[in-house]
Amino acid sequence: MQDIIMKTLSMKHENKTYKSIYNILTGKKTHQTYFDATIEHLKLYYGCLPNLKYADFEKVVEQQINKDLKPIVGDYFYHQATQTVGTLLLLIQMVSQRKHEHFSYQPIINDKTIQFKAKELYISIKDDSENQFITEVHHLFEDMNQFFNEIYVHYLLAGYRETPYTTEQIALLEDISIIKLKAHLVEEYQFIQVTLQNEDKYPILSQIKFMPKLHQQTLTTYQLLNQTYDIETLARLKNVKSHTIHDHVIEMYIKGYLTDKNKYIDDDKFLGFVKVFEDKPNQNLKYYYESLGEFTYFEIKLMYVIYAMEGLNVTQ
Repeated sequence: MQDIIMKTLSMKHENKTYKSIYNILTGKKTHQTYFDATIEHLKLYYGCLPNLKYADFEKVVEQQINKDLKPIVGDYFYHQATQTVGTLLLLIQMVSQRKHEHFSYQPIINDKTIQFKAKELYISIKDDSENQFITEVHHLFEDMNQFFNEIYVHYLLAGYRETPYTTEQIALLEDISIIKLKAHLVEEYQFIQVTLQNEDKYPILSQIKFMPKLHQQTLTTYQLLNQTYDIETLARLKNVKSHTIHDHVIEMYIKGYLTDKNKYIDDDKFLGFVKVFEDKPNQNLKYYYESLGEFTYFEIKLMYVIYAMEGLNVTQ
């Protein structure tokens, strides 16, 4: 747990508070926290420590930040990583049972969304791609062994006459505290999520994709986009302030429901923002608002998000 906190603190921008990092780790459901997680490249840590007490967080903050601890970064939320791993584990179970012609068993994952995705992929591979699937699983664990000194996710595998271990059992077998074990599994899940985006190496497993859920109010705004993209019109349709729609639109970009920045920002404006940002990166919004002139806070915040996401995807 301490290492996870340290890694997120190493990414904190100077003008951000420690509380903003705590909110990311515990998964606070606010547009500000989504924004902070995006611009600080900490989406994969959003909600990974939901039960973290602020007093425990403060104890780590008081220590010297270890800059050598590098976080795993990716343009995905931690919940997406848990869904990806859940789908992978269920697929392995399904293929194992099929190879032994044993079709009466209890699925290790009860989540309907994950079950649907696993079944969808299982149908596509069961006739002639099963061996390719097995090869990709082997490659994944080879990649993990090269990255980590120890891995524990293999204890969660299930199959024919094989049941997964509990965290308590793994901790006893490996002589590791449950807290450290859970923290390590967080990073293994993050690693799997990022690694499986390599479509050339993982043509089957890279098909495991989940969209993060939108806030309910954001979802209703998203559903209205088939009528108009105009902010003021959307605000009138929902009887809310325009800044509420601004938050909804930014959440849609952060979560991948909107990708075309030109719906609200033209190229000249974006290039102007990039020039100022790269001269003085990671300043607060007020700095860019005052430096750019004639840009609204909504435009600046949206360009900040798009720039952060584009830069991360290029790096990956």
